[in-house]
Amino acid sequence: MKFTSSAPKSLALFLSLIFLAGAQVAPPSRAEPPAEPCVLLKVSAATIPQEVAKQKLGSIQTLLEKGLRVRWVSPKPSDDAGTATEEAIPVADGKALETIAAKLGEAIRLTDRMETKKAAERLAEAETLARSFRFGETTRPFLAEVFLRRGLLALWEGNTGKAEEMLARSRVLRPEFEPDPAIFSPLFLAAWKRSGERPPPQAELFVSSLPSGARIFLDGKEAGTTPGRVHVNASGPVRVRVFAEGYQRSGRTGQWLPGDSEALEFSLVRDRNAALAELLSSSPDGKEAGPMLSRMMAGSGAERVALLLLEEGRQGPVLRVLSQARGEETPQLLGTIVFPEEDAGYEPVAASAVEMLAKAGWPAKAAAETAGSPWYRKWWIWTLLGAAAAGLAVGIGGGGGGGSSASSTGTIGVNF
Repeated sequence: MKFTSSAPKSLALFLSLIFLAGAQVAPPSRAEPPAEPCVLLKVSAATIPQEVAKQKLGSIQTLLEKGLRVRWVSPKPSDDAGTATEEAIPVADGKALETIAAKLGEAIRLTDRMETKKAAERLAEAETLARSFRFGETTRPFLAEVFLRRGLLALWEGNTGKAEEMLARSRVLRPEFEPDPAIFSPLFLAAWKRSGERPPPQAELFVSSLPSGARIFLDGKEAGTTPGRVHVNASGPVRVRVFAEGYQRSGRTGQWLPGDSEALEFSLVRDRNAALAELLSSSPDGKEAGPMLSRMMAGSGAERVALLLLEEGRQGPVLRVLSQARGEETPQLLGTIVFPEEDAGYEPVAASAVEMLAKAGWPAKAAAETAGSPWYRKWWIWTLLGAAAAGLAVGIGGGGGGGSSASSTGTIGVNF
């Protein structure tokens, strides 16, 4: 076959050249430099409510990521963190339960032989071993039996008060138990009855802290302030926490049986952000905070640290921006930004902070990265144009197949 006209062919070729030229307009993609690891510290003055500070500083951080090529890293916690390391309390396996049962059985045999001293020793060993495991359905019966046998020994010694106390503790751990009159003496049965008339014993903790006035939490529920006494009714592990404004949280996890009493003391450590706020309030230029910021960078592998301090200005909140790079001894005070009206958003504040940090050497993103690529850099546009050009060429060629004339200009005639 042959073409009798070249006009549409030229049109298709022209559109194809435009497509190829457009594809070459976009420069080859270059690998972006890696994001720099940096630390961002957000600190607010004590006069600003936490909810307000969290909202404002959180919004600023999100907007900073759009203007800076950084990767935020978290500084490692200080070595003197106040929260004690919590170890999981193990569950007694079959072998451990057999050992507890063996010690308890020996104590009962010694009691039957009136060897009270050795019986008391075996009861203490059984209790210590049972307390080392998580309190539950498998260990509570053994502990209840320990207290019952201790009550019996105290009764033999003539100490009825202690006997009734031990029996009351046994009752709480094993409420369904009733002593058999055929096995236990009338003296024991009378003491058992009186123990049931007592208020059910509870575990009591005396919690203190330095400084005092910290809030006490039991399993997340507030239970008082330090120094203070709190009661524990749980039959398993309990999380005790103390919290004071400006200090790190501290606490421990433990188990306490009915009738237990223990004193818990906590030495609270100043919170890092609170310490920074104090340093910056006493040193407006931030020089005294230099050593602390240097330790943070060294511990986290960061190259720079930015400190955003939210304060109360004369006419509303203001943001003080400080920056320190690795190797510098003191931070630079880059400037202070006044927050606009609430309906203006936080973009102007973030833009000012990005500009300050960029002038201080922070890696800023190019305008094209933040504004987006122009239309002629969109691959899908040129794909559509190329497909349109090819379709036009094919369509024109197919439309001339029905005629037999070879002399008409502007069309494509096909002779077979």
